Amino acid sequence: MHVIVSELVGESPDSWKGAVQSAISEASRTVKNIVAVEIVNFTANVENGRLVEYKANVKIAHTE
Repeated sequence: MHVIVSELVGESPDSWKGAVQSAISEASRTVKNIVAVEIVNFTANVENGRLVEYKANVKIAHTE
């Protein structure tokens, strides 16, 4: 079995969990058989001292 790994960035206005889910949801539109996700990095945008957008850099593993 071959496993393919794709790197994506997910974004959410609410949470890092939402950002990860956003990346998985986006990938699942074109990629089948997603079997795992690795969170590489969390970042966020800040405006006026408040978090306004959460971002998650992820690696998504899928099979053919």
